[in-house]
Amino acid sequence: MSVQIEGFEELADSLDDLQQHLEGVSGENEIPMDELFPDSFMRTHTDFDSVDELFDSSPWEFDTKEDFKQIPESEFDDYIDAHTGFSSWEAMLTAAAREWITRQLDF
Repeated sequence: MSVQIEGFEELADSLDDLQQHLEGVSGENEIPMDELFPDSFMRTHTDFDSVDELFDSSPWEFDTKEDFKQIPESEFDDYIDAHTGFSSWEAMLTAAAREWITRQLDF
């Protein structure tokens, strides 16, 4: 007696696709802010409609990464805590990165 099971080819194809997506997100990635924090993420988790609006509404002026690094971390964390569902910038980054990876893996 033998049993024929169908669907293994589709499963293998899906696993191949997943592996390709994983290779694309492994290692370091430089992700544009608007891709890391899409408007849907911002509307769900913050008081703002976009990441640009979050930054533009802040009390700091910054145009470069170096300018951003000069903002006192504790003050920026307080701003994030007051205007988002996160207690810190690091927590917000972590949540956004998780969602970005999920989008990249096409789950």
